[in-house]
Amino acid sequence: MSSPSGFSLLAWDSDFFGHRIARVDASEFGDGSAETILANARNDSIDCLYLLIDAGSSEQARAAARAGFELVDIRVTREVEASRGDPFAFPENVDLCRPEDVPRLRAIARDSHRDSRFYYDPSFPSGRCDDLYETWIENSCTGNAAGVVVARSGESAVGYVTCEIPEAGLGNLGLVAVAQGEAGQGHGGRMVKAAVGWLGGQGCAHIRVVTQARNVSAARLYEAHGFRTIQVENSYHLWLSEEESR
Repeated sequence: MSSPSGFSLLAWDSDFFGHRIARVDASEFGDGSAETILANARNDSIDCLYLLIDAGSSEQARAAARAGFELVDIRVTREVEASRGDPFAFPENVDLCRPEDVPRLRAIARDSHRDSRFYYDPSFPSGRCDDLYETWIENSCTGNAAGVVVARSGESAVGYVTCEIPEAGLGNLGLVAVAQGEAGQGHGGRMVKAAVGWLGGQGCAHIRVVTQARNVSAARLYEAHGFRTIQVENSYHLWLSEEESR
């Protein structure tokens, strides 16, 4: 349901970053509505607006540029079919997260997501972005995700894939990371294969993952495991607060 103001306040983001942050309803956004949406946001003391539009919409892209939005990410969604009902077993050195893994996964998360849109927006301090992913993986391990697949070297966790089931039959790979110094050991491929198999065992027929277009290594990983691009979107931020405006 669209909001009369043309945007929706994001309570979690606002609380975490200490700014009032809202997401623009892309279906309502264009040259004819942008000025009104921005006026409504200023009246509501919104500091930052997120906007996500289809990359094929040149009309909306031009409207975003004219309104002052800055492109911070090109978001690529890929999908693969999963085998449902087949017996699934984790490969060697890959299993689900254990409580004792959380400190190690938090440390990995702080260094592993620098391609995300938050790091490309200088109004979000890098240290706070590190905190974001550290919090995200901890919350995923403690119940926010359907499961977290972990790669191990000996007894030490060296990577993770968070698994989500947003609706019946659909699985998502969320955060994916391998510890620095462990790249090139095949951990990423084993985790992705295991996560797809595990989600298939949970009844998911289709598995999706979102990556940044700038993340070439991630694109190669998913394509090697049969993922195909189904959507490309442009992600924008606009800071309205005077103290954060650029």
